[in-house]
Amino acid sequence: MKTYMKWLPLAALALALLTGGCAAGNAIKLKYALISTDSPCSGEVTVFRFEDKRPATVLGKTADKEAITTLSDVADWVGWALFDELENAGCKARYRATALTPADDLVVTGEVLDLALDQTGMTTYKGRVSVRIVVSRSGNIVHSEKYTSEVENVVVPGYSTEADILAEALRGVMYEAIPAIAAAAKK
Repeated sequence: MKTYMKWLPLAALALALLTGGCAAGNAIKLKYALISTDSPCSGEVTVFRFEDKRPATVLGKTADKEAITTLSDVADWVGWALFDELENAGCKARYRATALTPADDLVVTGEVLDLALDQTGMTTYKGRVSVRIVVSRSGNIVHSEKYTSEVENVVVPGYSTEADILAEALRGVMYEAIPAIAAAAKK
């Protein structure tokens, strides 16, 4: 009888962690890690705060039909990722969240059109990011394009998370967008 009593608190703790972890797992903190593009960027670029134009703020559903949400500001996540990528490529990047000054020459802004994450299997998730990026110089649009990236991958506890899948999808967008912005910065 005493042997069972020793294991009871450990079993209760494990059960609490498992159920609490699942509930907390439905709200994701977005993160981003830089990629390396072969597009060197020169010149000054101002990234103006992106707009969140998603039709719904819920990212998707788990296999149990529970909503997956984010703890992060989606527009800031995309805008700061773009800023970091441009800076990493060699641009002298600035980030603005308020009005632009006339001295700002090349301006990059955009809209987050979609951010989705759905559980497609026991440990498999599919993430999708869709962003419209607009590059303008002196008020004239020099580049405007919609970029979409979709990634499906396995989430392994202790190794990867759902946020990693969304970060990988955003890197897919950046991989295509950075060369176009770098080309516009050279002109």
